[in-house]
Amino acid sequence: MSLSGEQLKALARQGAAQRYQELQKELAALTATFPELARGGGKGRGAAAPKRAGRRRSMNAAQRKEVSERMTRYWAARRAAKADGGAAAGKGKGRRRKSTKKAAE
Repeated sequence: MSLSGEQLKALARQGAAQRYQELQKELAALTATFPELARGGGKGRGAAAPKRAGRRRSMNAAQRKEVSERMTRYWAARRAAKADGGAAAGKGKGRRRKSTKKAAE
């Protein structure tokens, strides 16, 4: 037995209405047990405040200058280590692609 589209919609509407009534009863029971929920006070004592999503704080001029100086020293040390043979520059830690050329025979 197959149902028409209208019959399916009518049955879905009946099911939704029944579920809505069940949810209303459940909500009434919860608000009777926890009246603070009805007032919007769902956060109990000791509950952690939700993290705010937003922009990252920007650096002030002094912080930018300090980072600039630190990175200048960092890159100078890297260049110096590379000039000395690369032992202290982290040789071998880079992401190099292996050669795809076949060895000459």
